[in-house]
Amino acid sequence: MNDNLLSDKWLKAAVIGGLWASIEIVLGSFLHNLRIPFAGTILATQGILLLVAFNQVWKESGIIIRAGIITALMKSISPSSVILGPMIGIFMEAALLELFLIIFRKGLIGAIIASAIALSSALLHKVLSIIILYGLNIVKIYENIYIYFQKIFKSDLLSPIEFILLILFVYLFFGAISGIMGVYIGKKVNMILPNASLSDVEFSGSELFPLSSNQKFNMYLLTFNILLIPLGLILINNNLFETGLPFLIIFTSYTYWRYTAIFRRLKKPIFWVQLILIIILSGLFYSTESDTEALFKLEGIYFGLEMSFRALFIVVVFTAISIELRNPIIKKFLYANHLGALHGSLSLAFNSLPIIIKSLPPVKQFFKQPLTTLSQLIATNIQWYSIFKNQTQKDLS
Repeated sequence: MNDNLLSDKWLKAAVIGGLWASIEIVLGSFLHNLRIPFAGTILATQGILLLVAFNQVWKESGIIIRAGIITALMKSISPSSVILGPMIGIFMEAALLELFLIIFRKGLIGAIIASAIALSSALLHKVLSIIILYGLNIVKIYENIYIYFQKIFKSDLLSPIEFILLILFVYLFFGAISGIMGVYIGKKVNMILPNASLSDVEFSGSELFPLSSNQKFNMYLLTFNILLIPLGLILINNNLFETGLPFLIIFTSYTYWRYTAIFRRLKKPIFWVQLILIIILSGLFYSTESDTEALFKLEGIYFGLEMSFRALFIVVVFTAISIELRNPIIKKFLYANHLGALHGSLSLAFNSLPIIIKSLPPVKQFFKQPLTTLSQLIATNIQWYSIFKNQTQKDLS
C-alpha cells in the first residue's frame, strides 16, 4: 500500500512538474526576451498559483515538494549557461509552500500564509544571488545609490532598511493574493474536471537528459570545480591584479575551451554591460574617507573591478558545475541509491513536455484571462495522471 501511495505521489508530481516546467519555458522565454521587469517574480507567482490550485485537487502531503524537485531538475536542460540559481529558487518555493501548507492544514488561511512566504523567498533568493555574485560591497553601493536619490528628491521618508522591509511587504502581499487566486482556480478546476479531456498520446522514449554527443564529463572535475569556489574567491579578494586576474584568465580560458558547445552567457553583450555598469556605479557611489570630492573614486573603481571579476568567476565556475551535473553517471547514481521513482517520474515528465508545450495557449492569453487559462490548463493536464499510470503499468508488464 505504501509503495502504491508513493508511486501515486510521484506520478502526480510528474503531472505538476511537466506543466510547471512547460510554462516556465514558454512564459519565461517571452518575459526575458522582452526584458520585462520582475520576470522572475512573475514566474514565481504563476508557479505558486499552479501549486496551490493543484493542491485543491490532490491534497496529499509530499506532492508539491516532489513537483518542485522534478521542475528544478527539468530546468537543468535549459539552454541557459547558468541553471543552479533558478533550480534552487524553484525548489525553495515548492519546499516553503509545502511546509507551511502542512503547518496550517491546507485551508484558505494556510494557502494565504504559505503563498506569501513562498513568494517572499523569491526576493530572498534574488538578494542572496546578488551578494554571492558581487560580494558584500554591492550592498554599500545600493545603499549609497538609494541615499543619493533621496537627496535629489529631497525625501528621507524611509531609511534603506525600511525601504527593504516595504519591498518585502509588497512580496508578502502579492504572495497572499496569489494564494487566494490559487484556491479559486483549484475550485474552478474541480468543476471543469468532469468535462476535461486529453487526446491519446504516444511516448517517444526520448532520453531523460538530451546531451551533445561531443560533450565529455568528468566526476573529478565536478569535485574540483566545487572545491575551487572558495580558493578562487580568496585569490580575487586577496590581491586583485597579482593573484586574482591571472587565476581568472587561466581558469576562464580552460573552461571556455572545455565547454564551448553550451558556454553561452559570456557571448551575450548584456552580461558585459552589467559588469561595466557595476564598475561605473561603484566609482560613483562607493564612498571613502579620502577622495570624497572626486566624481569617480579610485577605491570605488577598484572595488567595482573586484566585484566584476568575482561575478565573472562565479558565472564561469557555476557554468562548469552545471554542465558536469548532467553527467550520465549521476543518472546511474539515482538508481543505485533507491531513487528510481524520481528518475521514473522525470522520464514521464520529460516525455510529456513537448506535447504539453505544443498544447499551451498563446502567451497573450495568460495575461488576458490568467485565471480561466490556468484553470483549463490544470484540468486538462490532470488527465496526464491516468496516462502516466497506464504507461508505468505497461513498463512493468
